[in-house]
Amino acid sequence: MKLISLCLLIALSWNIYAQQAYKAGFKTFVFTDSSRVYKPNTSIPEKLHFRSVELDIWYPSQNNSTTQMLFRDFLKLFEQRATLYEDKKDYSGLTEELAELFTTELGFVKGSGKKLLNIQTNSYKNLKSLKEKKPLILYMAGSNGMGFENYKLLETLAQNGYVVVSIWSVGRYPGNMTNNKLDMMEQVYDAEAAIKVLEKQNELAINFDRVGIIGCSWGGMSASVFNTRNPRVKAMVSLDGTETHYFGEDEKSDDSITEIHNSNILKPESQPISYFYLESNDKFNDFIPSGEYNYYKKMRSSKYYLRVLNSKHGDFLCIPSIINASQNSVETYNTITKSSLTFFNSNLKNEGRFDSYYTQLLNSKSLFFKPFELRAIENKVTLKGNVTDKSTELPLPYVNVGTKKSEIGTVTNEGGEFELKLPHNLNDTVRISMIGYKAQAFPTVELLGEGKLLIKLEKDSKQLKEVVITAKKTRLKTIGNKTTSKFLSTGFGYNQLGAEMCIRINIRKKPTFVNAFNFNISYNRLSSDALFRLNIYNINNGKPKDNILNENITIPISARQTGLISVDLKPYNIVLDEDVMVSIEWLKNEKETKKGEAIFFSLGLFSGGTFVKPSSQGKMKKHSSMGVGFNLDVRY
Repeated sequence: MKLISLCLLIALSWNIYAQQAYKAGFKTFVFTDSSRVYKPNTSIPEKLHFRSVELDIWYPSQNNSTTQMLFRDFLKLFEQRATLYEDKKDYSGLTEELAELFTTELGFVKGSGKKLLNIQTNSYKNLKSLKEKKPLILYMAGSNGMGFENYKLLETLAQNGYVVVSIWSVGRYPGNMTNNKLDMMEQVYDAEAAIKVLEKQNELAINFDRVGIIGCSWGGMSASVFNTRNPRVKAMVSLDGTETHYFGEDEKSDDSITEIHNSNILKPESQPISYFYLESNDKFNDFIPSGEYNYYKKMRSSKYYLRVLNSKHGDFLCIPSIINASQNSVETYNTITKSSLTFFNSNLKNEGRFDSYYTQLLNSKSLFFKPFELRAIENKVTLKGNVTDKSTELPLPYVNVGTKKSEIGTVTNEGGEFELKLPHNLNDTVRISMIGYKAQAFPTVELLGEGKLLIKLEKDSKQLKEVVITAKKTRLKTIGNKTTSKFLSTGFGYNQLGAEMCIRINIRKKPTFVNAFNFNISYNRLSSDALFRLNIYNINNGKPKDNILNENITIPISARQTGLISVDLKPYNIVLDEDVMVSIEWLKNEKETKKGEAIFFSLGLFSGGTFVKPSSQGKMKKHSSMGVGFNLDVRY
């Protein structure tokens, strides 16, 4: 059956691509939208006072050209604009850094970014455009993205007779796109400004009676809002767009998207457009949804749905497919390209019948036509308790409390108190642990309904190994990831007490004496002081096992504090003779954190990658092939 489906798709693709009659020309329009102030507290003469808009445009041409573009040409535009829109930072070298990031995240060896940059595209600079008017397609890029992320689809549409305009994703000054409604609306306003400019220009012949739109990821939200405000749109393709959202993974995003929903700017029930939603299949790999806002289900007009069963969200960008990251990524992107083209041909050109093509696609075992169905929201109960020292009966602060399977967790406060919200029917184990004490574990069925718990922890007699330090001269060295990048970063979001982030640090000499722990805070949106804990683990099967420290080493961080942080470790006499995992753990906030607050640490190329534990007793999981910027000053 799979072979039959594959042959079917090959036949369909031959019919589609046989229609390609044009070269894909490429040019950029740059203009200023004087109706919007971009940089606050500036005057008209300043270059960033008004909103600057840059449009990347693919269009059909019958001319020949030797100026075939490389992927680096598109990524270089992104680098230049990142510098322009922030105006106080220089992102020189970002092109190479991003290419290396993309390939490393996809599992390729260090240095593969150069191959990505030198991939030849089928786009050609500044070809002469056709005189005959062609349908217009707006592409709304994903968060902080641009046309480079899906250039393959955009140039294919141009080769088949469409003018395709990429609206890149730039929020309010200093240009970072977020899930905030006001940032999202900037992309909508950019698209509206683009339409006005395109209507006045004479370089490209465009039929404004036939307009389609593509939304990619967060750009799907912007595209849906644009549709509500601009009824000339006839058809929309959504590439895993967030106009459909599943709640429960990230509270900050949930709150921002709820604000958008409550503002009544989407209105799917009243949209007259033809709508095609393509969805990835990895949505619930790491969390159980508590609810949904499903744009597709709410629509009443002509609508189509495809879930690509073997796909990830990243496969909805062209980069994994053009470097052959996996067979699934290539097949997914081929499906996206062919289906989108056929859909627009049917709705904007009246060529062919998408309904019959869609029916044939559904026969493929790799596609599914029914949206996710979510289970009901579970009721929760609150587990409360105190943790004390068994001998002294004094309260123990910063004890890790959490479940092992469902990864719900917290830490005790200064008084040893904790609260843990759990599903009422949870069948799991609650574990209580702390540096220097023996851990305890209890089945949840024994704890729920027991009232306030009193947990007494017994001290553990294990100690760091004693090492005799000779009088010989030692060598000083910094080991680990020394990045201080501000562009690449990762961190903790709102209300993640007990969460950890770590990297592996290789020990070359035995013994190695630790002088200091260092890291760089790239961004800090915490409105109050916070407290973190340093943990150092030995390693088993590539993951952290036991904490080798026998006392708390805390790291205070002030509200809004950024830059390099160095923690003096000489008083703790830490000696290492094997590779370790080094982490920081969020313990406390002086005040209740507000929704949307977060702290980010520099991220850079690092072979071991970053590991993250989402809750106090959760499992440490590989988070990224890039490494968080943690390092140790050592001597040996």
